Amino acid sequence: MEEYLKKYEEWCNNPNFDEETKKELISIKGNVEEIKDRFYKDLEFGTAGLRGVIGIGTNRMNRYTVGKATRGTSKLYYKKRCK
Repeated sequence: MEEYLKKYEEWCNNPNFDEETKKELISIKGNVEEIKDRFYKDLEFGTAGLRGVIGIGTNRMNRYTVGKATRGTSKLYYKKRCK
């Protein structure tokens, strides 16, 4: 199984995601190209910050990808401040 399909299945089966997220994931079930576009990579934090299409998936702007970036930034800041 392709890695992006594995990520999609993980998101579909993760009990931590809200119902709205689950509905959007169900709506793209079977649409391999859409699933691939949303899950083939993680959204990247660049010099302009975090930018991307709003939606559900690892390659989209949503509360989960923004939360992940926020946690990473916080950890980096904490390490620098607590040396």
